[in-house]
Amino acid sequence: MRYIESNVEEYIEDLRSICGVPSVSAQNTGIDECVRTLADIMEDAGINVQVIPVRNGNPVIYGELRGGGTERCIGFYNHYDVQPPEPLDLWESPPFKPEVREGRIFARGVSDNKGNIISRIEAVKAVTKILGKPPINLKFIVEGEEEIGSPNLPVFVKEHMDILWADGYLWEGDGVDERNRPIVTLGAKGILYVELKARGAKRDVHSSMAPIVPNPAWRLVWALSSIKGPDEKIRVPGWYDDVVPPSDDEIRLIEEAPFEEEEEKRELGLKEYLLGLRGIESRKALYFSPTCNICGFDAGYKGLGSKTVLPSEAMVKVDFRLVEAQKPEDLINKLKRHLKEEGFSDIEIKSYGGYEAAKTPPKDPFVRRVVNILEETYGRKPVIKPTSAGTSPIYTIRNWMGIPVLSCGGVGYPGSNIHAPNENIRIVDLINSIKFIASLIINY
Repeated sequence: MRYIESNVEEYIEDLRSICGVPSVSAQNTGIDECVRTLADIMEDAGINVQVIPVRNGNPVIYGELRGGGTERCIGFYNHYDVQPPEPLDLWESPPFKPEVREGRIFARGVSDNKGNIISRIEAVKAVTKILGKPPINLKFIVEGEEEIGSPNLPVFVKEHMDILWADGYLWEGDGVDERNRPIVTLGAKGILYVELKARGAKRDVHSSMAPIVPNPAWRLVWALSSIKGPDEKIRVPGWYDDVVPPSDDEIRLIEEAPFEEEEEKRELGLKEYLLGLRGIESRKALYFSPTCNICGFDAGYKGLGSKTVLPSEAMVKVDFRLVEAQKPEDLINKLKRHLKEEGFSDIEIKSYGGYEAAKTPPKDPFVRRVVNILEETYGRKPVIKPTSAGTSPIYTIRNWMGIPVLSCGGVGYPGSNIHAPNENIRIVDLINSIKFIASLIINY
C-alpha cells in the first residue's frame, strides 16, 4: 500500500487525461478519442486490450490480464461515456478541464464513471509492479453507451459470452456514505421507458372550441389516471403477477442499513414521503416496489402570460421501474392491451426499451469474499444494500450468465454531484478505492 500512496500524482494525471476528453454519448462527441486514451492507459498497466466495434453503437473496450496459474477470475464493468455537462454556467471550472481544489478533483465524469475506471487500472498497475503479475485472472468490460441506456450491451454480451466468464463482476463502483462507510449494492431494478402521444385537430385551435374539439392533453390525463391511482398502485392488469417478494436476508439488510430519514427529507424539502411512509417501510417501498413515474409532459402553450389555446398534440414520457422477475417485453404488451381495453386505442405508444431487474443473493460466496476484503481495507463495516432503486444493465451478466455481480469500492461520496454541475471526487476516496481493488486482486 506504500507504493500506492507514493504514486498519487501519477493517478491524478491519468484521471485528468481521461476526464479531459468530452465523451458524451448523448451528443456523440469525443468517443473515439476517449477510447484511444483509455486503451493506452490500460495497455500501459499491462492489460491486453481489444477495442471491439459495436454495430450502430460505440465500441466496447475489452481488457484481459492472465494471472499466475489459476482459473480464478474477477471481472470489472465500467463505462467511459458521460452525461452532458449542461448547464455550463453553474460549473465553477470548465467541465472538461479537470481541476484539483481543496483535496478534490472536479470534472464531468470524474465520479461517474471514469474515476472508478482509473482506480481499477491503477490497482492492476500497482500489483504488477510489486508482484510481476496478479495471482488471479482479470477481465474488463468498458462500454460507451451506459448514459443512454446501454442499448447495444445486450447484443455484445450475447455475442461474447465465451470470453466474459468470471467468478464474479464488480459493477461500476459504489463509494462511501455520509459517515465514510463503504457501500455495497447487490442488484438493480429494471426499467421500461415509454412515450405516449395523443392527437386532436390537425392544428392548435382557440380554446373557445373546447366544447366540440377534443383536447389531446385531457386524453393523456385520463389515460394516465387509468394506469396509476392515488394509492400509487399500478392499475394495469397483471402488472404484479411475476413480482418476487424480497427474501428474509434482503429484509434484514434493509433493516440493518443506516438511514438518515429526517436529513433526507430536509434535503428534499419534504415534510413526509408519499403515503406517509416512514422508516423501514419507506426503504422497502424504495427498493422492492414497482413504480410508474411521469418524466415529462408536453402540450400547448408554455410561455409567459396567458394564451387561450387548445393543443393539437400532447405527449408524456413515463418510466416504470421493475423488480425481480418482471420482464419489460411482457409489461409493454400488458400496457398496450390495458389502454386499448380502457378506450384509449387512439393513443400512440413508443417504447424506448428496458432492462430486467437483477440481484445477487447476500450469502453468495463471491459476495462474502469481496465484503470481507472491503471491510478489512476500509476498517469499517460496509453498508450492504440488497438492490438499488435505480437501474443498470447488470442483468446481462447476472441473469443471462448466472455470474454474481455487485458494486462497491468506488470513488464517489454523497457530495460527488453525479450528473450535475461541479461533479467531483475526493482524492482520499480515489486512493482508498485503488487500495481496495489491489487488496482484492492479491487476497481473493
